Amino acid sequence: DDYDLDPYAQELSSRYGKYGAVNLDQLRADFPRLQIANEIAEQQHFFHWELEFSDVFEERGGFDLVVGNPPWILLGWNEQAVLGDRQPLFAVKNFSASQTIHHRAEELGDRITYELYFNEYESITGQQSFLNAIQNYPDLLGMKANLFKCFLPQAWMFGGKEGVSAFVHPDGVYDDPKGGLLRTKLYPKLRKHFHFLNELKLFDGIDHD
Repeated sequence: DDYDLDPYAQELSSRYGKYGAVNLDQLRADFPRLQIANEIAEQQHFFHWELEFSDVFEERGGFDLVVGNPPWILLGWNEQAVLGDRQPLFAVKNFSASQTIHHRAEELGDRITYELYFNEYESITGQQSFLNAIQNYPDLLGMKANLFKCFLPQAWMFGGKEGVSAFVHPDGVYDDPKGGLLRTKLYPKLRKHFHFLNELKLFDGIDHD
């Protein structure tokens, strides 16, 4: 019954439901929120595992094996790195806080730099909010948004009942003082833990210790 819907859904149903087909372009034109959602989806390229591999989830309940080397990136705002893309001085000079403010104001007078700066800030803070949201990653509650940690609960979610997952990642999940909740989920699933040293320098940017 349409009366059980919220007002927004009622309007959609009354306007489009009776025709059996929806003109998406018209729908987005009529409802700006849907247009914004569509633009974000096109920018971010969301990937829905359950939709893309619906046959796997239907037949097996998920994947038998999930492996990978996820990015070891701690998300954070670095304005000097962003501004350095346009003005190399920000990347090579160790500006003081006052110097940074002065040069930043000067650089933001350029339209392209201005858009780059705030688009990057919007992207980083949006990702942080999403990855730190308890409803999205409850097992990571209290931990900083390092991308590799997000892959662990994702693998458990998309793996079948007897599924196995294996990742190359730092040991931070084992000693993070705020990672107790994650470890309560991780340890019962843990079968093997291999500790590799980068003695042959096979991985750039990774210390050998």
